[in-house]
Amino acid sequence: MKKIITVLAITAFMSGCASIIKGQSKDINFMTNTGEEAEVDIVSASGTKTVIIPSVVNVKKDNRAITITVKETRCNRPTTTVANEKVQIWTFGNIFLWVFGLTGTTTDALSGAMWDYDDSIVVPVYHKETCAKN
Repeated sequence: MKKIITVLAITAFMSGCASIIKGQSKDINFMTNTGEEAEVDIVSASGTKTVIIPSVVNVKKDNRAITITVKETRCNRPTTTVANEKVQIWTFGNIFLWVFGLTGTTTDALSGAMWDYDDSIVVPVYHKETCAKN
């Protein structure tokens, strides 16, 4: 009986490998292709955040892409960039718990931890032709 309880306790602890190892949110370094600052709207599972990039932004992981929209200014044209999600490699750790793997995979899927994004995202910024450079 003690062995069964020990196995169940270990399984409960190990379920959701990506949840335990990588968490449900991620810090992403957003930067521009020009190295200049730009005001952008970042739409993710966390909601919409308006920030000046380059900067590091924490986003909630989810099974949908992140949309980054450069706001129109006197010199910048509005543009939209999409950063697609990908499966977090630690999710596959649930396979090694083949009997209880479904539990871990479900935990990772429901929490969003099974998804990942690139560590850095370069957002293209395009200047208007009518804007004079300083």
